[in-house]
Amino acid sequence: MNKIVKSTISAALLVALSITGTPATHSAEKSPEYKAALTQMRISKDEVKGISWYYDKSSPKYVNANGFFLYIGTGKGYAPTLRLKIQYYGDDWLFIDSYFFNVDGKTKSIDPGYGDIETDNDSKVWEWFDTEPNKSEVELIKSIIKSKKAVMRLEGSKYYKDVVISSTQKKALQRVLTVYAGLGGK
Repeated sequence: MNKIVKSTISAALLVALSITGTPATHSAEKSPEYKAALTQMRISKDEVKGISWYYDKSSPKYVNANGFFLYIGTGKGYAPTLRLKIQYYGDDWLFIDSYFFNVDGKTKSIDPGYGDIETDNDSKVWEWFDTEPNKSEVELIKSIIKSKKAVMRLEGSKYYKDVVISSTQKKALQRVLTVYAGLGGK
């Protein structure tokens, strides 16, 4: 299951890179912040497709853990692609269809399209969403990073779960954005 998901994302990134043909710019000098953030990344390489995946070391390795995190995919000679992943792992189905965020008293949402949230189960339940965030979602993430308090609601058709986004998660989000910019992301 995990290999299929990773393969699908790898294929999508490879297609996106080959269609856009956007070369990486790397115009920014490698700042001390970039270098420090890079040491906190877990990097996995797909030697066959030529894609490197950058994850903050604090982010889950598999979908059988709760998570709200960013990661980066990049191929040699191409601009990096930023990804957002939201994972739920628990005993009960939520049937998630949207995500609401209360960021210092202001509410915003991310509304995945039909079929964009994937699911699986055995004795536990997995529900996850993996996407390339648009500009407004990146702005939401930046506001979460700067917030005093951010609560994410995993809103389902029948149930919901509220999760406080921790300072560890906020720091990880910022580190990934720093590495993304250092790799030439815009």
